[in-house]
Amino acid sequence: MKSVVIFGAGIAGLTAAHELVRLGYSVSVYEAIDQPGGFFRSARLGTDNMPTEYSWHGMGPWYHNAFDLMQQIPFSEEGSIYDLALSRPVDFGIFPDTDTAQFYDEGLRSIPKMFRMKNWGFVKWFYLMLKTWTSETRSNIDYDKINAAQAWKPLLKDQAHKTWRSCFGPWIGSDWSKVSLQTTGDFFRKQLTTKAVNRHKADQNGPAWTQGTGAGWLLFTGPSSEYWFTPWVTYLKGKGVKFYWEKALTKLEFDGTTITSAYCGGENIQGDIYILAINPFFTADILRETPALESQEELRLYKPLVQGGPHIQVSFRLAFDEEIKFPRKRTAVVISDSEFNLTLFAEEQVWDKEVDLGRNIKSLWTGTSCISSVPGRIYQKPVISCSKEEFVEEVKAQILSCGALNELIKEANYGRELKDFSLVKIEVWHEWEFSPEGIKSLQPKWVNSTNTQAYLPAQKTPVPNLFLAGAHTRTQAQVWSIEGAVESGRRAAKAIDVRVAVLDQIRPLWIRTLSRIDDILYTIKAPQLIDSVFYIFLILCGYLTYVGFTA
Repeated sequence: MKSVVIFGAGIAGLTAAHELVRLGYSVSVYEAIDQPGGFFRSARLGTDNMPTEYSWHGMGPWYHNAFDLMQQIPFSEEGSIYDLALSRPVDFGIFPDTDTAQFYDEGLRSIPKMFRMKNWGFVKWFYLMLKTWTSETRSNIDYDKINAAQAWKPLLKDQAHKTWRSCFGPWIGSDWSKVSLQTTGDFFRKQLTTKAVNRHKADQNGPAWTQGTGAGWLLFTGPSSEYWFTPWVTYLKGKGVKFYWEKALTKLEFDGTTITSAYCGGENIQGDIYILAINPFFTADILRETPALESQEELRLYKPLVQGGPHIQVSFRLAFDEEIKFPRKRTAVVISDSEFNLTLFAEEQVWDKEVDLGRNIKSLWTGTSCISSVPGRIYQKPVISCSKEEFVEEVKAQILSCGALNELIKEANYGRELKDFSLVKIEVWHEWEFSPEGIKSLQPKWVNSTNTQAYLPAQKTPVPNLFLAGAHTRTQAQVWSIEGAVESGRRAAKAIDVRVAVLDQIRPLWIRTLSRIDDILYTIKAPQLIDSVFYIFLILCGYLTYVGFTA
């Protein structure tokens, strides 16, 4: 029986362990901190027992591998994580400061209202979106270097453009100043066109239901560590996986052909196969210690992969001592005029009633600040330069200034405004360190940007006993996400044992066909397919007009 050593107990590492132990491998997992989950984990750190997390995360209808995996993990004797720990879809809305909130109620017809576009603006918005959907080679080579916000800017009025880009952080999980046109287009293509049918059983909230194409995203019905990682680790331990906590990988021994051993500090770790499922910034540091290993194909991609630095996405909680109701079920809030690109969700909307929100806490809003380079409205400082106190004050000001949010609160709470509710605590995820030198996290976060697409490493390396996993590796999900992490863990396991199954992303036939045509056009240096069709149309119109005048 071959032994597999996995470094990293995040989603990717746990997925690889899950797949390989089922096939009879001896699996050991080494994690740098004292708990599993990586960026997705939650914690209860304060004396009031209030849950906190690195960020809040949704799961879209194209999360094929993630949902398939969750069906295999017992939540309790009554059923799986998939059956018992997932919410019904959240209702994402765009909340401006001086206008009403808009929701995705009518499919694509909702887009002009949501993003404050005029009809002609919507046509131009969709024109560029369609170009990203009908490109493959062109998108992976050219569009990946183009900033998405900049690409749409000439096509949209200022208000529409600012509103549209405000969804990049909350939805794509990135930074509108850095995310690429390729990543943005592919994300919305998967959301709006993938043929997904995720069936869910009846529960206390109603009858059986289906999460289909274009549907809202799901959350866990409790803190992620309590509702996913604790049951998952318990399951894996029962299957024979050994876990070692507070064991950070510090070095890999390479003899020019294979990995002969690994080190966690002074401790020598032996195995037949090694999987690196750790933070890419830490991986780059480890590889730098062994130049002969760092120069290997796939592994040499790590240095340029992390060249843009980490993504600054700061998570925070707002705790109230009264329940604040919303007029719509499971309302997710994008504060579209926020300088910090804030997003909010009131956890009690989906969490099970028995989940403890913390002592004397009746409403618990979790939020994220998704961009770090734009100055705030009080101190004129970007997140990266704020003190913790300044960050908290900015968050309060930007939330309280959101008129659309305030109107919904008044509608559901008998005319009471948000400011009428007592805010008893604002908590920031504990790993963020604020200092005069800037803000940083103990675990730097990597996300897709205009500097990354060309450097995504494959899971299989030229070193026959070394494999890679993580949402920063090459996947069909193509974006740093839960689905990308699960898919990467499965692909790393499949590279070791072909019996592992990986579910492919679904691309409709019409998109595949048009993308192949555009690949041909790209090869001959012709304009993109949609542009080419438009130019031909203009030429035909000009010709017919000329014929009409000369007839």
